[in-house]
Amino acid sequence: MYIMISIVVPALNEEKFLPDCLKSLRNQDYTGTYEIILADNGSTDKSASIARDFGARVVPCGEKKSVFYARQIGADSAQGDIIAQADADTVYPHDWLRRIADRFEKHPEVVAVTGRYVYTTPPWWAPVEYVIRSVVNWLTTPIIGRPWIVSGATFAFRRKTFVELDGYHDIKYAPDQWGIASRLRQRGKVAFDNGLCVATSPRSVNKPLLRIFKEGLINWGRWGKYVLNQPIQPSNLVNRIFRRNRMAEVVILIIMALVMFVVAGGYFLPSAPFFGKVYASAKSTDKTIALTFDDGPNEPYTSEILDILNSHHVNATFFVIGENAQLYPDVVNKIIADGNVIGNHSYSYDASHALTSFGVKDMDKAEDVLYSITGVKPHLYRPPHGNKSPWEIDGVKDEGLIEVTWDVAANDRHLLADFGKPTAENYAGEIVKAAKPGSIVLLHDGYGLLHDCTKSDESLTVQALPLIIEQLQSEGYQFVTVPDLLHISAYNK
Repeated sequence: MYIMISIVVPALNEEKFLPDCLKSLRNQDYTGTYEIILADNGSTDKSASIARDFGARVVPCGEKKSVFYARQIGADSAQGDIIAQADADTVYPHDWLRRIADRFEKHPEVVAVTGRYVYTTPPWWAPVEYVIRSVVNWLTTPIIGRPWIVSGATFAFRRKTFVELDGYHDIKYAPDQWGIASRLRQRGKVAFDNGLCVATSPRSVNKPLLRIFKEGLINWGRWGKYVLNQPIQPSNLVNRIFRRNRMAEVVILIIMALVMFVVAGGYFLPSAPFFGKVYASAKSTDKTIALTFDDGPNEPYTSEILDILNSHHVNATFFVIGENAQLYPDVVNKIIADGNVIGNHSYSYDASHALTSFGVKDMDKAEDVLYSITGVKPHLYRPPHGNKSPWEIDGVKDEGLIEVTWDVAANDRHLLADFGKPTAENYAGEIVKAAKPGSIVLLHDGYGLLHDCTKSDESLTVQALPLIIEQLQSEGYQFVTVPDLLHISAYNK
């Protein structure tokens, strides 16, 4: 039995984004009945005619310029059993409605479900936001019966419950996000589905960071005022624990702030073990050290590095990207033939690999590619950029691999491009200064999936490598591979 779904899209002069949004909604694989309602909030452009061309029903609501007012008018005209909130600047995956319908049909206790969003053109800090939102929701949903952070662009609820609770009316804070989720929580569970992911425009965050920070503080203050003025629901587990103290959610907020710091550290700090076991170095009193190279093969630099290692009778560990290995299979085999070890560095080097189950699938694909080329399956996995998440580390463990990062690195990634590239001497000096017994050193023989361009030029590593080896050897260090350093196997059977 399929339930009918009404999708409500508020719009005020959205002709730039609306076609892509409506096209994605029309291309849903949901086999039940659904309608698209454009709540036209007084557009003076072609938004209404574009919507009609896509078969959407247009409901005029220009009396009051407010996205929440438009959502309410759209919801009032909805005919479906489920109302799904959508945004005009957002693109929806083909299984969006099907996932929503499945959640409601299989879980009668669920009155609403929300997901997450990514930016179509993400700012540099977007991965931080992604992982914090997902982890915070993952932690808070079982505690308070609803996710802490709700996305208005991907949120659906039972219409009957929504009407009984008077919809968005008289909600003082974030009516289509926090407010409506809190209201619906009175009648049942508000679920969080990490796979219910949409892609939205970054226009709301395309502004200076200082302004974003200022607006965030203002929002935070509004939220706190809203929470303190709300009646406490005695059925809420957290409120029972705090004996209906109105400060319960404020305490949770403080806890969540601490969680955010831990999450950010666990995600971005390569050696942080917050999410599970990570090998960033070895406990050793002997002067042994492991050189590792990321992002190869990348010619001619990988071969030049192999020549330097051979001439100094040193072996190292190369964390290889699967797609690059397919470009240079002979080089991958030469790495092993020369006595070095290869590790898995993902197949596609996706920057947000740790945020979804895609990262583990990508790791598996790299494993299969490297096996097809070399006949061995690496036991070592190094996540792209060193970014980690709880489910990614669990996936690595389930696949029989171990996560290896590093504790020594230098600026070989062109981070000083605006101030002039570091010299080979300075680069080598940073490595030697930071090295200690048991260290795993991060170097690069490539730059992601790029080849034959300025960014993929690893001549600095080639120039610095002999200096690193000779200076550390003069201090009494011996070089070993990561498996030898950690006393583990290099490959899985």
